[in-house]
Amino acid sequence: MIEKRLRNIFRLGGLIGVRQGYKLTRNWYQIYYEPELVIRELRETRDKSQIFLILVTALAPLFLYVAARVIYDLWKYRGIVLITGSGLSLALGLEVVILGYLFFGIMRVWWEDKSGNT
Repeated sequence: MIEKRLRNIFRLGGLIGVRQGYKLTRNWYQIYYEPELVIRELRETRDKSQIFLILVTALAPLFLYVAARVIYDLWKYRGIVLITGSGLSLALGLEVVILGYLFFGIMRVWWEDKSGNT
């Protein structure tokens, strides 16, 4: 009984994961070429899971840098060193570019909707 329920839960979880993964991959591809269309579609469908996944993806370089830095510091120094170097500057610069691109797309959608050109 429990085995059957667990199998069903894992099967449904896998199907949901495949669906979300497909949508996320499609949104990544479309954001590169047409960010306004993706932002408008996400706003109209109110798909909070895809909005969350895209924002987490946009913040991924910073997360990866922090995780790599913590692992490296713990491995080499046996503790976390609070002094940062050029890697953090590179990660933050990449974040500014990614978030600026997304913000520009959001502002274009907002300006088009405000002026009535949909």
